[in-house]
Amino acid sequence: MKSFIFPSALEKHNEELKNIFTNLINGIKIRYDGNGFIVGDLAMIEGTSPHKIVNSSPNDVDYKVLGLASLLLAGNELKSPITLTVGFPYSTYLANRELAAEFFQGVHEIEYDTFSIGKNSTRKLRVEIESVDVIPEIVGASFAVRHNRKIDDNCFVVNLGYGTFEGCLTNQYGIIDRTVISAQGIRYAIEDAMKELNKKYYLGLRNETQFDVSFQKGSLVVNRRKQDILAQRKSSIEKYYNDIISPAIRNIWQDDDFANTSNLFLAGGGSYYPELVELFESEFSDFLNVEVVENPHTAVSRGYCLRSSKLTDNPENAIGLDIGNAQTVLTFFNE
Repeated sequence: MKSFIFPSALEKHNEELKNIFTNLINGIKIRYDGNGFIVGDLAMIEGTSPHKIVNSSPNDVDYKVLGLASLLLAGNELKSPITLTVGFPYSTYLANRELAAEFFQGVHEIEYDTFSIGKNSTRKLRVEIESVDVIPEIVGASFAVRHNRKIDDNCFVVNLGYGTFEGCLTNQYGIIDRTVISAQGIRYAIEDAMKELNKKYYLGLRNETQFDVSFQKGSLVVNRRKQDILAQRKSSIEKYYNDIISPAIRNIWQDDDFANTSNLFLAGGGSYYPELVELFESEFSDFLNVEVVENPHTAVSRGYCLRSSKLTDNPENAIGLDIGNAQTVLTFFNE
């Protein structure tokens, strides 16, 4: 499988930008509803306040723009018609299922410009979506974990996303609904860190999307000086784990669930924070093998792609699209 990843950030921008990047994935600029939008890396570099609504609906402009940007990338790699699987947090999946299918299904004429990648034209790309499936994010993560590890036994799967933290016990037939957890994501820690650091530094006009980059790096530039924020990051992550994650697990997962498995797999972008992984290990390593899956930030999208491949006779045209709150990930088969 191959994945394209770009920041889930966008901003209206109707000015011409030339020679910023050399690749389309970095220099996405599309038109939607009469406006130009810079997306992903281009928005993070050229935008003044790039953003995305957390856990947005398919009715929201940001969701539609990120979705069309993803189809643009897919259309440059695959032949139409395409089979697509997308998803939402378990708590919002039912409310968004029909809206997402309605938006993606059918033919899309995507208008984009190539000035930012060193060319001089505005182009249109026709992408046809033959069928759309919409599933919960935790189901996608579970598909990826069980497929990659060739697991037949029960296992816990936890997806540590930006907007939502989700977990469940899964077996060879699927997830066990009673064990599904859906709660606040790593954004909780990021907002806490912003609040605390604002007491010490002036963070200027940085919004949450921009501060997330500093939170990941563990450093922040203030008044042209680099400030180490790793101690604050650790403190905020510990607060997040103790306030949100651990209580949610204690409330939902029962002793019998722990008796039926010996593995807990972590996926999602939050798995890249060693402080967060260590907290899981501290609580569960005495009776569970706690392991971060390979490429955890693409796990959900890979699970979606696996789902798409089951729904078509042409798996080479199957894609999985995870429009996350921090990153958007598009996965397809490249063999």
